[in-house]
Amino acid sequence: MSASPAPQGGSTQQQQGTDQIHFKFCRECSNLLYPKEDRATNSLVFACRTCHVAEPATSYCVFQNKLHSQVGDTAGVTQDIGNDPTVGLPLCLLCGDLICCDSCGDLADYMTWEKPAQPKQSSTL
Repeated sequence: MSASPAPQGGSTQQQQGTDQIHFKFCRECSNLLYPKEDRATNSLVFACRTCHVAEPATSYCVFQNKLHSQVGDTAGVTQDIGNDPTVGLPLCLLCGDLICCDSCGDLADYMTWEKPAQPKQSSTL
């Protein structure tokens, strides 16, 4: 068997940047947009399944099957969370105020919260 043909139109670094998948959200109802074929124009669009709003695709990559890659390295990485309109600001559950950093006063969107270590309890009879 012969080897795969070399990619045309640029280096592999340029193609990797354009083939990255991004989540898109509906501007009307904030739901996820799904890839769909527009049969009238024979083109790819991203459409909302709830309100049927559609927008033209900026990237034509809708699925990636990466073989021999380490999936565990990307677990928990949420690059598109800034574009998600359903993620709100961090609010206090008791008073409803924005949670701010004690030392600098910035909003606490990137802070990590850890539970304090609980002391070991020994049972005596």
